[in-house]
Amino acid sequence: MQDAEGRGPFRPGFSHWWVEERPDHDNLVPWMQQFGHDAIPRTGWPFGKHFGCACRTLEQLRRWFTASEYATLQRFGFQAVSMEADRVLHESEIQLLFQRAKPLRADVSPVDLYGPNVNSTAHPAA
Repeated sequence: MQDAEGRGPFRPGFSHWWVEERPDHDNLVPWMQQFGHDAIPRTGWPFGKHFGCACRTLEQLRRWFTASEYATLQRFGFQAVSMEADRVLHESEIQLLFQRAKPLRADVSPVDLYGPNVNSTAHPAA
């Protein structure tokens, strides 16, 4: 999930605009909590220095973003994308931390996370 600059939606001051209250938030652990502060190598950059957090499957991604949250994010310019990673640094049942030589916005392909009509069905016009 990223914007045109390759940034994800979990940011200070922004998350409150799209994250909905739901009972499973305790299951969505930030990568720094799950993998630790030393999860990213500090020396040697064999594949470049671009790091990101991702999901291996669409099921995992849907766990992080409900259909209505995704519709809101799309209105803010975000899109679910697929990309090649050069190296997976850590992986769990909910996410993975990866490294790649290319910037995160480069050579990505849009992913149809909830179908083409998510914008019109998740938030009816008021």
